[in-house]
Amino acid sequence: MAHFGWAMSFYLLAGFNLLAGLWLIRTFIRPAHNTPPPRAATPVLARVWRTFSDAWHTPMLGWIMLVEIATLSYLWGSSAWLPAYLIDEKGFSLKQMGAMASLPFIVSIGAKYLGGALLDRMRPQQAPLIFVIGGGATALCVAGLMNSGQTGWIAFFLLAANACWGLQGAAIPTLLQHYARPQAVGSAYGIINGIGNLFSAFIPLLMGWVMAAQGTVSSGFAVLIASQLVTLLAGGVLLGKMRQARALLQRP
Repeated sequence: MAHFGWAMSFYLLAGFNLLAGLWLIRTFIRPAHNTPPPRAATPVLARVWRTFSDAWHTPMLGWIMLVEIATLSYLWGSSAWLPAYLIDEKGFSLKQMGAMASLPFIVSIGAKYLGGALLDRMRPQQAPLIFVIGGGATALCVAGLMNSGQTGWIAFFLLAANACWGLQGAAIPTLLQHYARPQAVGSAYGIINGIGNLFSAFIPLLMGWVMAAQGTVSSGFAVLIASQLVTLLAGGVLLGKMRQARALLQRP
């Protein structure tokens, strides 16, 4: 942005994403060599409706959807209001920070990979632990961010909050991979992610109302704390339900 301005930066980012996406598709996606078995002559709309119905019958769909709404609320809320908070209340200069301004985003990407690596070493019914630990830790870090006055502590809590939030990123797709019906995994995630974004898109507006009522930008971040506490509680419920279901399956 320092060299090209806001508008050109977005165009360059879009071009980079396009080129990277095309390269990934060309590198990793290969056409199947085996001839697929012939499908039954079922009408397309009937197949689509059956897949949609199977997705809605995913076990614990409501609780997983609640977690998705809560985790996306942090993304929408922090993306909308964090620059204003750092500039207006803490006196940061995003222009002077330069490339350092992207550090929270980079940390969250690394944390998502770490979360995925941890999930690969956990049993499926233990996956909600990521929500319990990550949600609680993110809420504590946001509270620390709101109440910090020193630049070093602000940077620490900001990076820690993004890391703890990023840890949760791979958990929902992992849960759906194990619990949704095989023919409806993608549809189930599409439903959850779509509804999650629909509801969490109102979080910046809710934060703005809180800020207007309290008179400070930092007060609106209490909404993000609440969202992560919801993640913690919903993750605890999912953990209990999945352990209970596993115990029932293991009974003779």
